[in-house]
Amino acid sequence: MAMSRGNVLERGFGTHTEQRTPSNVVQNGYATESDKWCLYGLFILCGLYLCPWAHDNKTVDQSPSVDDTINKLLDHASYDLQDAGIAMLLKELKDARSRERNNKHESTHPEITSMYTRWGRRTCPAWASLVYEGFAAGGEHMSTGAAANYLCLPQSPDWDNKSNNPQYVGLIYGAEYELYKSMFEGITNHDVPCAVCQVPRSSVIMVPAKNTCFKHFVTEYNGYLMAGHPTHKAASEYVCVDGEPEPASKSLATNHNGALFYFVRAKCGALKCPPYKEGDDLTCVVCSYSPK
Repeated sequence: MAMSRGNVLERGFGTHTEQRTPSNVVQNGYATESDKWCLYGLFILCGLYLCPWAHDNKTVDQSPSVDDTINKLLDHASYDLQDAGIAMLLKELKDARSRERNNKHESTHPEITSMYTRWGRRTCPAWASLVYEGFAAGGEHMSTGAAANYLCLPQSPDWDNKSNNPQYVGLIYGAEYELYKSMFEGITNHDVPCAVCQVPRSSVIMVPAKNTCFKHFVTEYNGYLMAGHPTHKAASEYVCVDGEPEPASKSLATNHNGALFYFVRAKCGALKCPPYKEGDDLTCVVCSYSPK
């Protein structure tokens, strides 16, 4: 499109021809209007399938969008062009597209956060925000119809004050530590606290049988895997209790035996030993994703 004749550049597009010297290649640091018309022509030609790299195996029925064509052109364009005006315009367009993508991402995801429950503690780690402090609760351990999951009940419940007296209801009980003859025996029969925490990261996962996180993950807290006892009638779930557990607010070591927290150990068989082994308490860690 551009031919060099000494210190003069001559460019033709259709019936339009312009002679330019190096002094008027770029005006005020930006490409000239004729540069833009020339580049728009390139876009049109690429849209008409004259640029094979702009279409990548697409058929006529799968015509690329204008955005796709512009992006392909900008990705393949070289800034080391003989025509400095076109080169600068390409760079301006590519920078503008990059800003547009970033702005779109920020508007779609203004603030990415995740939440998790920290079992066995009343507070969150220093880098996390406390959503609320609560009491661990669940179904009664000997009830065959009890709910299986533990909940973190807030300390200040709301009631709707409606007059209602249903014939049948489900029940939820406070949770207690059952940690006899362990390093945490001092808090046995105490109520289990919990804290709901928020972190500025995209996702959170609890990893059983690990006390450190994998690559690109940040440790929120680590501790021990706990659940109900296998001989009890009620089902339960596995949760990660902090490695430095504490009693709940105003807790007394009273054996109410509602929902219960026990250490968890491996049973060899279908679970391969090694790497697992019987007789040791399983650890756990709660991790949040941080790719940086």
